[in-house]
Amino acid sequence: MRIGRKLFLAALALVLAMVLSSCLETEAKLTWHEDGSMDLTVRLEGDALAGQTGEIASQLRASGFRDIRVGAERLTAVQPLKLAGWDRLSGWLPGRVAYQDPSGLIFSRTSWVVFEDYALSGTLDAGRVTELPSFVKALVLPFVFKVEAPWPALTSNATRVEGERTYVWEATLGRPFPVHVVYRRWYPERIAALVLLAAVMGTVLWRRSRRRRRG
Repeated sequence: MRIGRKLFLAALALVLAMVLSSCLETEAKLTWHEDGSMDLTVRLEGDALAGQTGEIASQLRASGFRDIRVGAERLTAVQPLKLAGWDRLSGWLPGRVAYQDPSGLIFSRTSWVVFEDYALSGTLDAGRVTELPSFVKALVLPFVFKVEAPWPALTSNATRVEGERTYVWEATLGRPFPVHVVYRRWYPERIAALVLLAAVMGTVLWRRSRRRRRG
């Protein structure tokens, strides 16, 4: 009897997974902005959300999400991210700033003064982002994670690329997966400022050397 019950439950879970996977879409998109700030947008859509959107919205709101829009079978929410030490002024000093998000990802910025590398790496646990009920997470549903930035990526382990700068990871909800992408941003104004500073210093030193020779 126990073996028969286990087989029945396994078959039931398989049927539910097949049904729900066709009527539930889960997506999280991280958008990087010019000033270094980020927005995380979560989208859930499908019949499986019927009667669950209110509870999920409350969980997302408690996690810091804003602009939550709820429909009968659709939910979107946005969480603004502004990491400490990511202002443009601090980039004039060489160094690295890193932050580990509760989702498992590590955000880092390495400044080389004339250019900066923005990196996103680690193992993403999508279940911590989407805040779905436990029974939905257990059904190993497809999950899409996207990262978009205004700069070209140097390296990435994304599954595919949409357009020129949107990197897409196709994974399974409830199963952590590795994420790695590095963006490089050049600062022409810093290069110009350093060249100008070098020219001014060179001119000052040259004039001093001429005065010494005359004296």
